[in-house]
Amino acid sequence: MRIAFVRHGPTEWNAQGRIQGRLDMPLSAEGRAGMAKLGPPEGFVNARAYASPLWRARETAALLGFPNPILDERLAEHHWGRWEGLTREEIFTRDGEDAFTRAGRGADFTPPEGERTADLIARVRSFLDDIAKTDKDAIAITHRGVLRSAYTIATGWKMLTPMPDQLDLSKALVLEIGRDGNATIAALNVALTTRP
Repeated sequence: MRIAFVRHGPTEWNAQGRIQGRLDMPLSAEGRAGMAKLGPPEGFVNARAYASPLWRARETAALLGFPNPILDERLAEHHWGRWEGLTREEIFTRDGEDAFTRAGRGADFTPPEGERTADLIARVRSFLDDIAKTDKDAIAITHRGVLRSAYTIATGWKMLTPMPDQLDLSKALVLEIGRDGNATIAALNVALTTRP
């Protein structure tokens, strides 16, 4: 089966460069208007729909034509702990220029009082294992951290180097999932459809 991972539409904090994490931000007026013009990627109109329980993802799902997605906590954004609500510059001012270095590298990266990246990857892996048990294609409306985790699972990227491929967060990441939960990339940066 295939699954298309789609990031939520833009929020005001996205425009300001603020880390949202688990804070429950709505879409911005511009984000809402933009998502209302779009539909799911071609081939996913009748897919099983899943979404993060965070409002920005649920709102995006409804705008894409999935008003009642299955909400799954495993699709929630990476928990950034004390850094949620801050910009990178504010983090550097408050915690020092080496704040991100001290938080760890790759899967060991853990924001202060936040979630270890390895734990985020594990919950995305658990989600993929569960949805692999059926044949029907799926779509998941979620967050940047979850898309990066899905990419990591499918490619084996260790997050210690720049990402080998560029993920366009306005497009979908499509994975092919075997019955055993083994994931491979079916397509990168698949455009969402536009409404007439």
